[in-house]
Amino acid sequence: MIFEQITHIQFAVDAAMATLIWMVQLVIYPVFRDVVPERFHDWHLKYMKTISRIVIPLMFIQALCHGLLLVLQPSFLQWMASTAILAAWIVTFMLSVPCHQALQRSGHQIEIINRLIRTNWLRTLFWTLTLLLGTV
Repeated sequence: MIFEQITHIQFAVDAAMATLIWMVQLVIYPVFRDVVPERFHDWHLKYMKTISRIVIPLMFIQALCHGLLLVLQPSFLQWMASTAILAAWIVTFMLSVPCHQALQRSGHQIEIINRLIRTNWLRTLFWTLTLLLGTV
């Protein structure tokens, strides 16, 4: 019974993360280019605070669900999904966070925005893969 509940929560969170990362990749990050440079610092700070309230809980719930399922019923697909999550976290903290920190320090920098968009394709891939593996 608890396994089924965790599986349902996992699927919902995986779907939320995949949907969110696609919105970020295709809509939100490209809009960074269009924000008026004079207003970018304040806009980016507000964006970071707002998106963090959504993303951080989802990331932790996702990691918890996948970790529990690895313990309760380990499988090859569960290991692959968990590895994809770990890869998404690594990309987040090694590539995305430094880009956001640089943008917050230096303001509207097209080169950094483009790097953020380019490297975010990795997170988009990993979180999409996580969702797809959970549907098999």
